[in-house]
Amino acid sequence: MALIACPKCRKRISDKAESCQHCHEVLVGDPEKIRTGARIKRIEKSARLMTYSFFALIMFIAGIAYSGMYAETGASWDKWGSQIVSGVGFIWYIVLRVQIMLFKKEKD
Repeated sequence: MALIACPKCRKRISDKAESCQHCHEVLVGDPEKIRTGARIKRIEKSARLMTYSFFALIMFIAGIAYSGMYAETGASWDKWGSQIVSGVGFIWYIVLRVQIMLFKKEKD
């Protein structure tokens, strides 16, 4: 008896199980269909991470651009707000890039 990853929830289950005990995904049937479903889910997760990464980068750039071009000099609320937005965007972008790197290292 070997342990495999469930194609839906990615938790470890027996290769002899007819359904996943965690998410109740039916595992019997066409093995090609199961592998295709797992590949589709992997592609969707990759696309979602890339989209979030793009939004975080746009947020970072927009905050920097607003802070540099339009915010008043000194400690005004819009200067602080734009710097906070750019900081959050930068941190979010770094976290997402690490998640993407770890996701690419995962085995199928």
